[in-house]
Order: sequence, then C-alpha cells, then structure tokens
Amino acid sequence: MKGKILAKIIIILLVLSILGWGKEQETQKSKKESSVTIVDSTGRQVDIPKPLKRIVVLNTDAAEIICALSAEDRVVGVVDSVVEEDDFFKRLKGKPSVGRWNSPSFEKIVEVDPEVVIAYSRHPGPELEEKLEPTSIKVVRIDCYKIESLDSDVKALGVMLGKEKEAEEFVNFYRKYLKIIKTRLSSLSPEERVKVYVESYSDYTSVARGSGGHQICTMAGGINIAADEPVPYPKISAEWVLKKNPQIIVKAVTNSKAPSGYGVDEKGPLEKLRTEIMNRPGFSEIDAVKNNRVYLISADIWTGPRAVIGIIQMAKWFYPGHFKDLNPKLIHRRYLERFLGLKYKGTFVYP
Repeated sequence: MKGKILAKIIIILLVLSILGWGKEQETQKSKKESSVTIVDSTGRQVDIPKPLKRIVVLNTDAAEIICALSAEDRVVGVVDSVVEEDDFFKRLKGKPSVGRWNSPSFEKIVEVDPEVVIAYSRHPGPELEEKLEPTSIKVVRIDCYKIESLDSDVKALGVMLGKEKEAEEFVNFYRKYLKIIKTRLSSLSPEERVKVYVESYSDYTSVARGSGGHQICTMAGGINIAADEPVPYPKISAEWVLKKNPQIIVKAVTNSKAPSGYGVDEKGPLEKLRTEIMNRPGFSEIDAVKNNRVYLISADIWTGPRAVIGIIQMAKWFYPGHFKDLNPKLIHRRYLERFLGLKYKGTFVYP
C-alpha cells in the first residue's frame, strides 16, 4: 500500500516537474521572440525590445539612416541639430528635442518615454548609461559616420527596426560605387598616387589613421601626408605642410566656418575661405596651390551615410582621367530622392 502511494507521489512530482519545465521553456521562448540582441559600435551586446517602437536619436548620422530605412515613425525624440535642419530632416519634423547631441537633457529623454536611446560611441560619456539604464531605457551606441564600419552599423539598425531588407538595399547602393573606385584605383602604380594634405574642420588640424577623414582620403586613392602622425587629429603648422609639399589640399568645412551643404546656394563664403587657405604664409610654394588643386568639401558628405559621395568627389579630384563617367552630383541626387524623398539642392564642394 505504501509502495503504491509513493509511486503515485513520484508520478505526480514528475508530471509537475515536466509542466514546470515546459512553462519555463515557453517563457524563455516568449522572451526570445520579444527581444533581439545586437552588437553596437563599442562591441557591446545589447538586448532590445522587438519590435522596437519608441526611439530617441542623439546621433544625427543614425537619424539620417533611420529615415532612409523608412522607420522615422519610431522616433519620439531628436536633438537640436535635427530640429535646426528641418529642411533636410523633413521626415522628423515636429519631433520634440531632448537637447544637444553631446549633452542632452535626461529629464526630457525620460519624459518622451523611449525604449532605446541611440548615441555615438564616445558622446555623451558614460553618464548616459548611468542616468538612463536604471529607468529601463536601453542605450545603444551606433556611430554611422566611419565608412569602414558603416555596413555593420546600418545592418545593426536594420535588425533593431525590423528593416533588414531596406538596410541591405541601402548598403548595396553605396557599395556599388566603392567597388568601382577600388577596381579603377588598382591599376595605379605607387608613383602615380597623389600626396594629399587633408585639413579637418579647424585650421591646421589634419587627419591621421583612426579618423574618418583618413579613411575616405585613402579610399579615394590619396596618400595622406599626415597618416603616420601619433593622434587621429594632429595639429600641424604651415611649415610642416610646406615641407611635405602636397599635390592636393582638401579642406572639410562646417557651417560655422563657411555655410555649405543641403539647401545652401551662396558660394561667396566658400570662395573667400579657399582664397584665405591659398594665401597662408608659404603656401604659394606648395604644388597644390601652384596648380590650383585646393578643394573644399561640406561636412554633409565628409563622413557619415553620404561619405561615399565625398569619396567619389575626391577620387575625381585626385585622378580626373580615371573617373570621367562618375558624376557625384547625379549620384547624390539619386541618394536623396531614393532614400530620403528629398530634392537635390545645395553646395557641397568648392570649386
């Protein structure tokens, strides 16, 4: 009798155990289906809700890609620079601002109740996670401005937004042109490569390995004369440039230096800036100035999602005979119309 009772108890416990295990498996499956793990630009694995419905974007490059993937309806908060550029960010017009991209208001972020905040790798600092993650708001750091990691950044956003197909289409668009450039440059000998002085936004600040400016210069086939400097954005002097004697000078321009980019038609400030560069002490002895090969390029196509336009333009500056058939303006127009629903307008290079 006792044996039968014990057997029944064992059977009951076994059944309950199986039911409990099944319930646990079902819970784990449900959890897995309601979230997705992505690797961000810092190498962190982050679990985010799936489907992702509410995002605050501090990164303007990521904001552009989100619009290009037709996922702007998920954005519930942006930064001041997006609001100020509402002619370009038409799809995000009316979205509330949470402050500056590198120093947002945490109170405003919490107020709009996002599931995820997308930021650059380095800005804002760790205080972003410290302030937001205790409130269950996830922080994902995706750069979207370095051309060498743009593929993985775009695809990560595609996974987050359930827009994998659109992300693949976006990547294929610019990869096609990068392949053309790489193939044609492969026929050049080392002696045919041009030496380039690339100046970043600040005067006499160049770009070295580890910077986006170095990457696009080399992808366009240029020999960056500051490549081996010890920091990504080295400060140099007029004497240093004169000694290196570059064949080409490329200067990156922000609106604070000389208005340029989307919607800007006035070329006067760019002309003035170019003249100032060419008239710097000693620069008249540099081959780039002697041969009138000094160029300005807008921040809009310098780094970020449209860096491919900048690379095409620089390749034409460096080796005009190899890229006669590539029209940066036409390719830029296709990009704006196809991915952002915008008309081409503005001044992005000079001259």
